[in-house]
Amino acid sequence: MNHKWNKIAVSCLMVLALVATLCLGCGEDEEEGRATIVIGHLSDMTGPAATALVPINYCLEDLARYYNENDLIPGVKLEVVAYDGRYDPSRDIPGFEWVKGKGAVVVTTGLPPIGVTVKPFAESDKIPIFPLTTSKAQIDPPGWVFCMNATSAALIHTLLEWISEKDPDFPTDRRAKIGSAGWDEAYAITCRDAIREYAEAHSDKWEWVGGYLSPMGVMSWGGEIEQLRDCDYLFPPSTGTGTSTFMRDYRVRGYTAKYIGTDAQAAYRGLVEDSCSWDDLDGSLLTFGTRWWNDSNWLVQLALELIDKYHPEKADEFIHAGIGYIGSFHQMYGWLEILAKAVEDVGIENLDGQAIYDTATGFSTTWEGFEEWGFSQTKRYSWNYTGIYEWSKEAEDLVMITGWLPLVLE
Repeated sequence: MNHKWNKIAVSCLMVLALVATLCLGCGEDEEEGRATIVIGHLSDMTGPAATALVPINYCLEDLARYYNENDLIPGVKLEVVAYDGRYDPSRDIPGFEWVKGKGAVVVTTGLPPIGVTVKPFAESDKIPIFPLTTSKAQIDPPGWVFCMNATSAALIHTLLEWISEKDPDFPTDRRAKIGSAGWDEAYAITCRDAIREYAEAHSDKWEWVGGYLSPMGVMSWGGEIEQLRDCDYLFPPSTGTGTSTFMRDYRVRGYTAKYIGTDAQAAYRGLVEDSCSWDDLDGSLLTFGTRWWNDSNWLVQLALELIDKYHPEKADEFIHAGIGYIGSFHQMYGWLEILAKAVEDVGIENLDGQAIYDTATGFSTTWEGFEEWGFSQTKRYSWNYTGIYEWSKEAEDLVMITGWLPLVLE
């Protein structure tokens, strides 16, 4: 019990430290001879998603600092202005207006609803937005929202196809029963709909049991658990303590469905592992297109180097928390490369939202020969591949069990 309270205390200190860092940064003088590009960050520092998003806040600050110290965009200083949206939809538009008022020419966010809510304002104000989550409403029709992820539907469809073909636990004498639960919020709704659509389109292999949503903040899942007790595969809640309480309570009742998920559940890895035993989690399957902490990759190594340089003794906390820092590091590095290319294309004196938009719509890259991602005039999701990871009791970690898989598109 003391171990868990220590983690909570450290998380609170992380929030306070970040806020202090941001406040100090706002008062710094512009470095002589360098133009400043202001990046707006709409986040959650104190609300229900803060456990996952506070490491993301650190990640963006660290990358901006790394770019500045190494002059990776020659003659440019990056400045981050962050707004605490508290995962409250009523704060989405005020947050956008606030960072715009601070001079932001580009905006990023890890909160799923924001790309939808502010999409028309981004277009009218010509400020590109780079969310870390993707939904159909953000990318269709294509506009000023460039999502640094695959759609939830593409991730889930790829995972379910792989399960039905490769998972040794998939039933061979009947259809597999599948369902979902979550808080009544955008991401859970999107994932529920994607699972249902895939199951109904492949009804020879899958039986859709149902998707059950509860009000934000609910911690008692008795009714939802009983409705889903006979599932073979189950997509649990994907936000905050709702994730860990459901996964724990479902097992406490003796039910055995294999948990499945995306980077959303991986974002609350610490909460989940503190609440559930390894027997509870072993074999659970997650899919996401970014890297994990134990992957052998130059971006992972760079992330670990920056944590060690800028936040001594915090590495264990970031890693235990989940995918927040390492996943967003992959995503934010990607769109910062777009920003760098836009400066190269038009010069800092001509950089504005339109220039970033024009560069983004023609930007693509390949990392290590097969992890291609990018945008086009009509494509507004970035990743074309995903991997499947297993929660492994033996490794006491998430372990990649596939290579990179082409996405099964909607």
